Amino acid sequence: MSEAPTLRSILLRTVPVWLGLVALLAVSVLLAYRPLGPWNAAVAFGIAGTQALLVAVPFMRLDTANALDRLTAACGLFWLAILFTLTLADVFARLAEG
Repeated sequence: MSEAPTLRSILLRTVPVWLGLVALLAVSVLLAYRPLGPWNAAVAFGIAGTQALLVAVPFMRLDTANALDRLTAACGLFWLAILFTLTLADVFARLAEG
């Protein structure tokens, strides 16, 4: 059996992630008041993706996970891509009509 994690090891793993998430939140808030034109959505999705990656790798431990766990995470991303594609197709179809 593995040893129980110590408080120090938990803090060493979580505090940098928390600081990174807070920094990305600050960047997101600052960019909300700065018009970037057509780049607004791209930058916002980039920040959100980075935040999701910061949560998934250390807390879900995908870096040391077995193949089934990684496959499950990849399938979730695949279905999310399908949902975004269908939503974008609907938006483009409505724009073409109007």
